[in-house]
Amino acid sequence: MDEKRKEKYLKTKYMRELERYLNRLVNFAQQEEENSKEAIGAFIQKIGDKLVEVEKVPLYNSYFEKLEAFVEKTRHLAKSEWESDDIKAEILHDANRIRKEKRKKTYSRKERKRDFDDEF
Repeated sequence: MDEKRKEKYLKTKYMRELERYLNRLVNFAQQEEENSKEAIGAFIQKIGDKLVEVEKVPLYNSYFEKLEAFVEKTRHLAKSEWESDDIKAEILHDANRIRKEKRKKTYSRKERKRDFDDEF
């Protein structure tokens, strides 16, 4: 495999694993059952181990940079003094902001230039 293909493969694999981390954590936080702080920490550790197995590649996109910051923040949240409900709320809030960042390009509104005099 040539160097460029290998680099693209590693980059794609890392990006997908970051998105999987986000989706798994959001699904876990949205569960109705009451989770303890230890259960949240264990789950973050479990899905974080899968992310560590993938080679880290520099990504120059604001969405993926925010995802990487989210991963680091959630690891620190699991070790913090916060209650489990507060941790869940913070995870969902940050995940929502990150997902909005991803969709931002899709829903950009185009400026329309019209002369109102032409309508009459």
